[in-house]
This record gives sequence, structure tokens and C-alpha cells, in this order.
Amino acid sequence: MLILLPPSETKRPGGAGVSIDRSAIIWSALDDTRDLVIGKLVKLCGNKQAAAKALKLGARNLADIDANLELLTAATMPAISRYTGVLFDALDFESLSEEARKRAAEQVFIQSALFGLLPATEQIPYYRFSAGSKLPGVNLKKLWPTAHEAVWPRMLGQVLDMRSKAYLELNPVPADRDSWFVEVLDEKSGKALNHFNKKAKGAFVRAALLRGLKSISDVESVAASAGLGARMSKGKVELLVPAGF
Repeated sequence: MLILLPPSETKRPGGAGVSIDRSAIIWSALDDTRDLVIGKLVKLCGNKQAAAKALKLGARNLADIDANLELLTAATMPAISRYTGVLFDALDFESLSEEARKRAAEQVFIQSALFGLLPATEQIPYYRFSAGSKLPGVNLKKLWPTAHEAVWPRMLGQVLDMRSKAYLELNPVPADRDSWFVEVLDEKSGKALNHFNKKAKGAFVRAALLRGLKSISDVESVAASAGLGARMSKGKVELLVPAGF
């Protein structure tokens, strides 16, 4: 079963892999769109004032503009290690067993606004660019879905979609695919959660990689092992967060 995750605005700096101008990222079908978006981003970052506004950067994050100017030659690391924040901290990829890491490489994909859909272990540089960023003359919600049409035939298996709405819109799951969208709710009130949304998703994915998630029928047992409840209906999985989680 494939697991789709959103990226994170926060990222770990550094890296040791080769730069992306020397090593092609998977799925050449996305290359033209990647080149277009990266080119537009680099051009935008040549004007720091315009870039700060378009990327919604505060004074403390202006160094990210310089990082974007160097992203083609910067060191890389696996995407699942690059991204930080509540979801990825709860997933804690670095502490997983070798078998669980192998599952991550085969099953987990992360939706980037800059690079498109990434296998979890794909090597990427540090960058700053989100689904809410604005590029002159570029509509990401129109550009990326078309680019991904050639990718989906190679994505085999059921799909568990844990992306946020903003990233789902960049690459909707085709209507003919067997997929489930994940929502995170408070177990008692049934209300949607924010902070615990990300923590619950990270904990669930960690459990899925440790135990194995072969099909939708495994969701309830995986959720239970992560300390969560699960409720399923057509096309939807509700993860239920108990008090004290």
C-alpha cells in the first residue's frame, strides 16, 4: 500500500549526497515541470524583497532565499530525513529498523511543491518553497496535476493519502484509483485537530513501517499499535486521537 505525505516547511540543513544537477531525480516525466519551477524560483530569489513576499518569509528566514539560489549545487539528503517538524519527528525515520526503512523506500512518497512527488528516500537539497508560495506567471495547481499524469501509471497499489489539502491539489489521486483520504479527529469530540493531526499521522506511518501495511484492511491494527483508533468509510480513513496522546 502506498502512503502519500505532505512535506514540511521546516527542513534539516546540510547533506552529503551529490547535488541535483549531477544526479537526476526519479521520474523524468516531471523533469520539464521541475526545471520550469526551479528556474522561476531561482530568478525570483535574485530579488530578495520580492522573494521574501512571494515565499512569505520573515526577517529570521531571509537566509532561505540564498539557499534557494544554491539549490542546484547544494548537498543533498533523503527527503524523509530532510523534512522536520511534528509529523516527521513523530515518524523518526533515523531510528527505524533496517526492514522498516526498506518499506519506507518502497511505500512512502512525499508531495513537494518544488520537485513534485518524491519517493521518501530520494535525495534533495535544502530549499524554501511551499504550496502557498507565489511564482510570477506560474499556477502550481494547474501545472503539477498535468505533469503527474504520466507518473500515476507507475504507482501500483492502494493509496493512503495523508497529504494536506494544499498538497493534494497539486497532484490529486486519479478517480479510478483505490484510495483513502486520511482525517485526524479527537476521539471524544469528533473535531478535527491541528497539532495532533501531524503527530498522529507521523505515529501512524511509523507503526505502518514497523509492522507492515499491505492493504486497507491493516489500517485498524496499525492505528491501534500507534495508540490511535481508526474508523473507515468509502474513500476515507478517520484516525481517532485519544486523550493524553
